[in-house]
Amino acid sequence: MRRRTRIGTAGSVRRGAALGLTATMAATVLAGCGTDSGGTTLNVHTPADGATVVKEVAQQCSTDRYKVVGHALPKQADDQRLQIARRANGNDRTMDIVGLDVNWTAEFAEAGWILPLPAALSDGAKKTVLAGPLKTAMWKDVQYAAPAWTNTQLLWYRKDALSKVLGRPIGNTPPRLTWDQVVQYAVKSGELGGPTQIEAQAAQYEGLVVWFNTLLESAGGAMVAEDGKTVTLTDTPEHRAATVKALSVIKSVATAPGRDPSFTQLDEGASRLGMEKGDAIFQVNWPFVFASAQKNGAAGDVPYLTDLTKFKDLLNPPKDAENPPEPTVGQLNEINMLTRQKFDFAPYPSIVPGKPAKTTVGGVNFAVAKTTRYEKQAFEVLACLTSESAERKYATKGGTPPVLPKLYDDPEFRKAYPMASLIRDQLQENTAAVRPITPQYQAMSTLLAATLSPAGSWDPEKLADDLTAAAQKAMDGKGLVP
Repeated sequence: MRRRTRIGTAGSVRRGAALGLTATMAATVLAGCGTDSGGTTLNVHTPADGATVVKEVAQQCSTDRYKVVGHALPKQADDQRLQIARRANGNDRTMDIVGLDVNWTAEFAEAGWILPLPAALSDGAKKTVLAGPLKTAMWKDVQYAAPAWTNTQLLWYRKDALSKVLGRPIGNTPPRLTWDQVVQYAVKSGELGGPTQIEAQAAQYEGLVVWFNTLLESAGGAMVAEDGKTVTLTDTPEHRAATVKALSVIKSVATAPGRDPSFTQLDEGASRLGMEKGDAIFQVNWPFVFASAQKNGAAGDVPYLTDLTKFKDLLNPPKDAENPPEPTVGQLNEINMLTRQKFDFAPYPSIVPGKPAKTTVGGVNFAVAKTTRYEKQAFEVLACLTSESAERKYATKGGTPPVLPKLYDDPEFRKAYPMASLIRDQLQENTAAVRPITPQYQAMSTLLAATLSPAGSWDPEKLADDLTAAAQKAMDGKGLVP
């Protein structure tokens, strides 16, 4: 899953372009933008969501030996995957670098569609990249991709409504809640005349599988063993208990009093809108919802953020404006302060009290395609596309959480992302979960989403066995392959 939010601007992407490379390769990558590329073009195919910034970075990665050109893949993730797969199978020699959803690495590596990273790049990544995102780039202990940006879901809540429930003001320290408390407080909010809904991604699609995976990992379980083959949903009493617990949480939210009547149809966008309408007290979602609430609040479309309407022209400039204004530091601080009085963020709800949740990692990884005619140059470009300066631009101009820990202290990023430290905390070794690292994940996800739907309409004990059967079908190649 990928989510991004457009925020401020950033400086040059050329600086530090050879992170993790040897000195020789670093000098090559840092050569000036090409005036004569000799007719050599390297093509970067990247998801549409984020393509504008990637194209800009790609252009600045050009040298006097080659030109780097960015191309946008289709909007939908399934269409992106299908296009890359078709090009790889068709031996499209113009495909040099591809932007992959973080859950495709194993499939593409096993199929031979992407190349393993050189040791210099891989060793550099191990020293600099957050543990959670780095896991998504690995297959069989080999790194096949370079994380470009990442993501994690948080708990978003109505601070004013929760304060009434708790009978006290909530300061700037975000509450650490369990899922049991989330349901309990939503019910009590309704009793006090406040919002009652808990928004989550519960429609029959990847978002539902992500929610289940986060709950499962947080409960101490896993879908698949580290070998990428063995289904572990119910193979031991402990794993079965974790699976049942995760399903019980989904059922408790889906059947809670005052629930969203369209709960089983919610995706990220619908969850965001349910919160902005004022009907929800909680939602789990990606960080893009923060800027969305501010933008729509300034437009007068969020009933509890009407204080932001004085920033309407600043946050919603005309689409044809040539030079739209950027908020000053003072204005952005005020916007964030006014927002967080009513709408704020907290760590993802835990299952075990006192034990942090393990949230599923999102984002995009870059890989060198097997079809490239310029392997050496393609890895130079890969280094440039994932350099510190490039990461800084993705974060500050593209609005996507960076994979380098040090950038979470970048003033430009923190101005628009006051939740930066929390995002970084949730992407560590013990707080990040990845989706099953297996070539069969796409089929597994499709079957699991169908088995989990409609969310909460089933008995958790029985569904645990049904999920195991569905996952095993995918592993055996008997599942539905989209």
